[in-house]
Amino acid sequence: MEGPVLVTGANGFIGRRLTRRLLAEGLEVHALVLPNEPVPIDWEGEVVVHRGDITGREAILALARGKKKIFHLAAVVSDWGPEPLYQQVTVDGTRNILDAAVKEGAQIILVSSIAVYGDQLQGEHCHEELGHGQTFGPYSRAKQAQEVMARAYMASRGLPAIIIRPANVYGPGCRPWVHELILAMQQWPVLIGNGNNNAGLVYVDNLVELMVLAANTPKAIGHVYNAAEDNPTNWKQYTTDLAKLAGIAPPRSVAPWIARLLAALMEKIWKWLGVKSRPHLTKEALNLVTANYDIPIHKARQELGYEPVVPYEEGMKHIEDYFRSLG
Repeated sequence: MEGPVLVTGANGFIGRRLTRRLLAEGLEVHALVLPNEPVPIDWEGEVVVHRGDITGREAILALARGKKKIFHLAAVVSDWGPEPLYQQVTVDGTRNILDAAVKEGAQIILVSSIAVYGDQLQGEHCHEELGHGQTFGPYSRAKQAQEVMARAYMASRGLPAIIIRPANVYGPGCRPWVHELILAMQQWPVLIGNGNNNAGLVYVDNLVELMVLAANTPKAIGHVYNAAEDNPTNWKQYTTDLAKLAGIAPPRSVAPWIARLLAALMEKIWKWLGVKSRPHLTKEALNLVTANYDIPIHKARQELGYEPVVPYEEGMKHIEDYFRSLG
């Protein structure tokens, strides 16, 4: 891979792991970080940190100068929030990144999400050519719009781009599928039904491995790749294992029909009251935790040589070690 490279969202859960991996590849790494966010101590002297966000068009155009590749991770990562915020950051911010890449002739590695499959996650074989499904919230709608825009730039402006669709990313420091899930388990049922549906997990280092492979593979340009694992772990096993590591009671379950009713009611009440914090359960989240995931990775295997490098048991051991480091 040729540098220098730019990573947006570099200070996030995935971005930090990717940045460390790119440094290990011997690359000059430029990281776009929000103005008030602290950065890892071990970046000092190694990572060129730029303060700002992707909504500043002129700043992004300047930042992209001379970059060979741009790993675009920055987005609103939540299942709840005002629609205009997702438009401003995830969609319009991505437009700034794409325009900058076209101007500089840089390659884009766009990190999307399996959420773009929408309702098709509930039973379809979600291969990369399946297309977008019905959405349930602003996150999946923004991710779909992001992909549509990237494809348009590829077709009309010759943008060399690769789209990566990660499954449910877990690992040490993960907010939604580790920290927030532990907090949720301590307060209310998190299993929908018996929890025997595949959890669609991908360990963060496996995702990073696929991203780097894609960036290093010229024939990957113009393609979409699922980032997942051949992992049969279901939600019951994962939440039970996570609860054990956190030293809390095993997860409780709720009937699917009750969960659907609660999600619909909570969303209506939150909107009516103008509550800014997310409801305990949303339709977006419900779609993700009730899906019995079938996310094939044979395309990444065949075209990129991808193989998950960290199995489930090892990934959970890393989370255990992380908890111990926190004291």
